[in-house]
Amino acid sequence: MMSNLFLLVKLTESDKKTLIALIVIILFVVMIVGYIQKLVGYIMKNQGLVVDNLMYDLLRTGVIQKKRVFVKEARRKSGVYFLKKSWIPFMLSLICVGSFVLYVYLDREGDFSFFTDSWGLMMPNINWNVNDFFFMRIPTDFPEFETPFAFDGSLDEYISLISVIVFTIPFIVYLVDCQAFISRSLRIRQLCNTYFAKDVNKLSDDHA
Repeated sequence: MMSNLFLLVKLTESDKKTLIALIVIILFVVMIVGYIQKLVGYIMKNQGLVVDNLMYDLLRTGVIQKKRVFVKEARRKSGVYFLKKSWIPFMLSLICVGSFVLYVYLDREGDFSFFTDSWGLMMPNINWNVNDFFFMRIPTDFPEFETPFAFDGSLDEYISLISVIVFTIPFIVYLVDCQAFISRSLRIRQLCNTYFAKDVNKLSDDHA
């Protein structure tokens, strides 16, 4: 305890600011990870209900009575559901990339440098105040924007900005659909182990 207090006393004001900034960064990262975990959990819960709805009638009416048949049919239905949900955003992203590459090769002779140059001009120039803290370089203050986000309205900037937006939005939707498909696969395995488990208690309940 005394050694910890002695260490704090020896720290300079700059070191103390750096230490506080490091704690804030860690807390921020933990908060972001927590929200992402909640979002993933929400998607997994909803997609689990999708599997329940797809397979409920088949199980209730006794059409499916074998574990192998259940897994096969559940995966088939989940795959069809995935295709119905994901083919539009996937095709939009693919068309966007294909159109952009075709435009560059036909109009720019395959030179993609205008894309990186345009984003380099549009993005703000950020100056971070950092300080050395042991083996790390930690920001000690809010960043200073030396140049703000700039959009001159040139053709290159329009093409660069619109192409990224048109690609990113459907691609994010497609990634969410992929995560939903994985969630349904996990739910299928869970239902398989639960519904078709050899539970002696179920036998006693049936003969009660």
